[in-house]
Amino acid sequence: MISPIVKAFEQAEKLLSIDKKTLQAFKKRLQKNNKYYKADGVDDHFCVGVLVICRKENKMFAGHHIKSDSWMGAGGHMDTGESPFHTAVRECEEEIGLKVTNAILFDLTHFDDVNRVGCAQHYDFFYKVELDSTPDLKFDSNEFHEGGWYTYDEVLKKKLLPKYRASLLKLFNS
Repeated sequence: MISPIVKAFEQAEKLLSIDKKTLQAFKKRLQKNNKYYKADGVDDHFCVGVLVICRKENKMFAGHHIKSDSWMGAGGHMDTGESPFHTAVRECEEEIGLKVTNAILFDLTHFDDVNRVGCAQHYDFFYKVELDSTPDLKFDSNEFHEGGWYTYDEVLKKKLLPKYRASLLKLFNS
């Protein structure tokens, strides 16, 4: 049985414009072993990030993440056996109270500088969720110091991880 992570990567490789270095990092990690989840006890594992945006208002949801001390959207570690898409859906509901069904994979990133216990490297599947309005979202105070809707320019002025910033720019410029 093929892993949902391998399936998602193969789909991304065919459909998305991903830089060669990131593709090679994903391929190498997928070939290393089949322990893909943090719960498998590996410090190089797969995660999901979700950018929730409202193009009509040029805004996105962003929160000041407690563990990384940087600004980002919903996302996190995948549960064992979970697909990246299902992680995106679950994390949106858990972290910002948003039920989604329309998450679309748009980018892959490889963070090799996570520097947290149990997390040396993240291989991230980035999803976007486009909304017609900016609903009142309740962020999880165990995940974020603060959060809310911000214009794209406001988000880009915040403290962002470099590869997160690159994914934002890729989305904003699409």
